[in-house]
Amino acid sequence: MMTLFYLILILFNIIQIDSSLNTCRQTFGPNKYDLNQLSHLTILGEEKPFRYVLTPCGLVPTNKCGSSTSSFEPGMTACQERIPDARFESAMGFLDGYGKSPNLLFNENPQGPGTGIVMTMRNALCNGHERFVNVTFICDENIKQPTKMNVIEGPICKFKIIVRAAEACPVKGGITGGGITGGAIFIIILFVLIIVYLVCGIIYNRYKQNQTGLAVIPNRSFWLLLGGMFVDGCKFTWNFVRNCAQRTFSSSASYESV
Repeated sequence: MMTLFYLILILFNIIQIDSSLNTCRQTFGPNKYDLNQLSHLTILGEEKPFRYVLTPCGLVPTNKCGSSTSSFEPGMTACQERIPDARFESAMGFLDGYGKSPNLLFNENPQGPGTGIVMTMRNALCNGHERFVNVTFICDENIKQPTKMNVIEGPICKFKIIVRAAEACPVKGGITGGGITGGAIFIIILFVLIIVYLVCGIIYNRYKQNQTGLAVIPNRSFWLLLGGMFVDGCKFTWNFVRNCAQRTFSSSASYESV
């Protein structure tokens, strides 16, 4: 039972991350962009006394964000470090799917079609207020896998970041990785493993243990319990929806009588 719980938990986390990656695949007119090509990079920028670290469309390595006495919030895609004492200052933004709002916003570079893509982050705090981070990824065929970025703060808590990268250019031949997502791959693998487990278990119980009927099902009690929980869940959902509908009908009828 615990194994199944952990598998579901892993699947949930993979789907969360994968959905955030999908938001980094954007289409504007004939131009398709995929910032996931930068998700394995750690891009640095400085505006003293701070250093800024960005992993576009990925989780920023927390060991690059400076030391902290408390745990880091999950889902950080960019962070701010105070240079003099190498101390973590704050998060700059979070990926979609980690309970932070609003979600990341994408637009094509206003310099013109095909020149790049702009990512806006507003889901981190700055002195207790909203932090506005505008990251402009400029298409530059001469810079592949960039490691540096320009950062300017002004006015306070409003940041402009510029990253020049070949990966910010429109994708030729369609968006990479658009066919099947990581979450879908995990579901397929999990489904196949369950089928193999059931088939092998049934064959073993039938021909090695000489079991018949429902007894050939491996761990039958677990599957019966799981099926019962599924049925109970369906009944609970149906009763909840029906009761809500009845309350709504009763409320409208009482208003009409008044």
